[in-house]
Amino acid sequence: MVDRVRRPKQYDDLLETLKDQKNIFPTYKDVLVFVACVGLCRGKRVQFDKASEPINMQTFSEDFDQMAIDVIAITAVNDDPMIMAAERSDERVRIFEEYACGGLEIIDHELNQGKTDIEDGLVRLILEEQQDGSILTEITDLSEV
Repeated sequence: MVDRVRRPKQYDDLLETLKDQKNIFPTYKDVLVFVACVGLCRGKRVQFDKASEPINMQTFSEDFDQMAIDVIAITAVNDDPMIMAAERSDERVRIFEEYACGGLEIIDHELNQGKTDIEDGLVRLILEEQQDGSILTEITDLSEV
């Protein structure tokens, strides 16, 4: 069983900006959950080999965090309900990591392409996803169950 969640090294600067420099997210875990949802919404799943300091899996102990990881995995492999089997937890985490990398790529591209302020860019991204009735809304709604 995986005991850590990897962070894609090529996005270290963006992760640091979102967490430390701009204080948009309190933890790297929160950044990864958000960007994984963005990656899933936009259908952007990106494999990566080089990782930065991984995040201890226990950090993802809140119900919402684990639910987000599971919902992303279920959505990604919609024809395989066995993805939820205990022995496939590593696969669920890998899927989450890949969608997080895809979400970081999307955010990095949109911010660099639009030459926009990071806060404005994220607000615009959230509003676009909200208008589409996206998975971000569905996952947020699940947290209320």
